[in-house]
Amino acid sequence: MSKIDKFRTATFFHHIKLASAERCESLEDTIDWVLKLGYEAAELDADDLDGTELLKKKGMQVSSIYRNYRWKDEIDTECMEDHIRIAKSLGASRIMAIPGLHSGSADDKKRELENMHEGMRKLSALATENGLVLTIEDYDNALSPIATMEGMDSFLDVAPDLKVTLDTGNFIFSAQDVLTAEQMFLPKIMHVHLKDRLWSRPGEGETLECIDGRVLYPCAVCDGDIPMGEVLKTLAGAGYDGYAVTEFFGSKSYADNIEKSILNLRKEGWVE
Repeated sequence: MSKIDKFRTATFFHHIKLASAERCESLEDTIDWVLKLGYEAAELDADDLDGTELLKKKGMQVSSIYRNYRWKDEIDTECMEDHIRIAKSLGASRIMAIPGLHSGSADDKKRELENMHEGMRKLSALATENGLVLTIEDYDNALSPIATMEGMDSFLDVAPDLKVTLDTGNFIFSAQDVLTAEQMFLPKIMHVHLKDRLWSRPGEGETLECIDGRVLYPCAVCDGDIPMGEVLKTLAGAGYDGYAVTEFFGSKSYADNIEKSILNLRKEGWVE
């Protein structure tokens, strides 16, 4: 792929909905505001689709649709088929699966992981059959089988068509370096969540404690301690042409961070 100069931007529909409440205006008006800021698409939760009819009405694209599965004990193919159906009905070319969490039982961990691998294999095959790209991300939970580079790689090994959503702010949870992870997964990165984290000084919003004891705060993209410029430079050089999705769950103000994030990216020259 050739180098690119600018990224297409998206943000989470969850964030847009909460920004609507903060701004004391209708969801439709907030979507208008987000589009005016320069965002092109929204990232959707397959289990929270209320209001998505407004996206089509306003001409806002869908960047990807994610779903939290619970494959450690049971693989629900109907849930997978529903995920595919939703994506196709909303015009999304990418979906993301979170395989679930381990129970915490050492005796059951191997069996649970095998079940999760099998679930990912099945969904990956189904996505490919339907012309969709399935991705996984680094998921910041101590019970997650994909909280580390090694955990993610184990899923990529069992599902050859599976691709990667690079979440820039989640590897730090497991005390791993995002730049190292980016290089490791670069050929398979098909989607990107731009999540910044603040730990060098106190911030605002919900905190997350890493395995090494560091406390993370959510913040606008390019306002934290993640080396966002280096991450984006590598993606641009590799010709990544997917969406750059701003993410900041747990924010004190979603409206502020939606606006600050795209303004920061524009100031740094990453978006139009």
